[in-house]
Amino acid sequence: MFFLHLLFLCFTWNIQLQAQDAIVSEPVSIRNDYGYEIIGRFNDRILLFRDKYDNFEVQSFDASMHLSWNKELNDLGRNGIQILAVVAGRNDFSVVFKQRKRGHTYLRIHKYDPGANMIDSMTVKDYGENVFTPPILVVERSDDRNCMVVYDVAQQGKLSITCFKLDKMVVLWDKILTNDAVVINSMRNNGNVIPWDKPNTFDADSYDTPLTMTLSNAGDLFFTSELNNRKNKMENHVFSVLHIHAQGARVIKVPVPDFLTTSVKFCVDNLNKHFLVAGLYTDKNKERAKGVFFIQLDYNHDYLFTSNNEPFDDKFVSILRQRDMVDDSKGIEDAVVTGMVLRQDGGVLLFAERSHEIQRGASAGRGFWRDGMRMVVDYYFDDTFVIAIQPDGKPQWKTVLHKKQYSQDDEGIFSSFFVVRNSDKLRIIFNDEIKYENTCSEYLLSPLGEFDRNSLLNTAGQGLRLRFRDALQLSPTECIIPSEFRNKLKLVLIRFQST
Repeated sequence: MFFLHLLFLCFTWNIQLQAQDAIVSEPVSIRNDYGYEIIGRFNDRILLFRDKYDNFEVQSFDASMHLSWNKELNDLGRNGIQILAVVAGRNDFSVVFKQRKRGHTYLRIHKYDPGANMIDSMTVKDYGENVFTPPILVVERSDDRNCMVVYDVAQQGKLSITCFKLDKMVVLWDKILTNDAVVINSMRNNGNVIPWDKPNTFDADSYDTPLTMTLSNAGDLFFTSELNNRKNKMENHVFSVLHIHAQGARVIKVPVPDFLTTSVKFCVDNLNKHFLVAGLYTDKNKERAKGVFFIQLDYNHDYLFTSNNEPFDDKFVSILRQRDMVDDSKGIEDAVVTGMVLRQDGGVLLFAERSHEIQRGASAGRGFWRDGMRMVVDYYFDDTFVIAIQPDGKPQWKTVLHKKQYSQDDEGIFSSFFVVRNSDKLRIIFNDEIKYENTCSEYLLSPLGEFDRNSLLNTAGQGLRLRFRDALQLSPTECIIPSEFRNKLKLVLIRFQST
């Protein structure tokens, strides 16, 4: 959930941009409220959920970003509530929350219509009385945001997982994952136990990468652990994938003995029923990425998988690093995979960004401290590159989108970029520089990798510092971006015109 501290407003102004319009709200103080989450658009209204610690409120903004109404959600109560997610449906929205009541902890859902009137509710699970180990609940959502898993990480060696759908308000499955087996909840399927076969044991104790979860729109959950991602164990390098679904579970091992990974992303291709792994790899030095790899696991047809890896060519690396290559400095430093955009043919667009941070303080030998307690941190978010990968894993094209962003002590919240998706193009929007008076730009990217760079907005004299990475796309031609400037908040609605 994306939270900011804020208060809201009732009046706005318009800015004419190149090939688009922006509607900017008046500045308001962000000191008093706990936070908010943009729910989404319903007809001509944008709904916003506000969490105020002891009460909860929904606000509605019209097409001009005027505040039209607000309503308190008194049915949520005031005590023992922790909001886990606020998710928009087609014609309603759901609030998923943890509630502590009479010694028990409950996982619950309240569903509301666009007027913030409760139309349904459901107790998903009673975690019982756990005085010494109260549940610590974490949420994972599917790509369409309709399917959700909530898992309890409070108990060591045991993971309680519940999968449900928001539109139908139904639990798909409820299981407990241990080191040796998946135990189906006794309320369903008579407490069956699915043991792991010893040769196919899912090993989550990896020192190389953290355990990751990926959820399909249908409720297929994939745990992925990467093992032996080290030079001296490269011949045993493997991705271990645990697929849990309503009917059971299975472990799949995908060996990758020819390379080491430097940055990896996972996603589910719901259209083709494929589990996808893509990222950057190297052969020896994990500080420099030498190429791109792609793994496609068909979980609908006996878990058949294909994989491919290809090195970067010198021309691509030279363009990215903006200097000629020499043999002893090949590769790309500080490259991090930020996400994937799926293609209908089963391929993907892989987005990566060169980013790193530097801490400056007493531990760095300079003795420079901020506020007497905290070290200064410099954040660098530089060039982005996009790689189109075909279903067979072979790169189709590679494109470099140059930018340079530097900031200090802000956790990089104004840096990086946001991708606005359309059927025939992608817009990559970002701040040119991280400062008070700034210009914002966009890269317009075609399906063939061709791009144009355009000026999006000039913030000089407008008091805007846009948090692009926290933007929300409302439609193929609209997105809303929060802005923070000197403890004041503005909401910026951008409407793109056809190009």
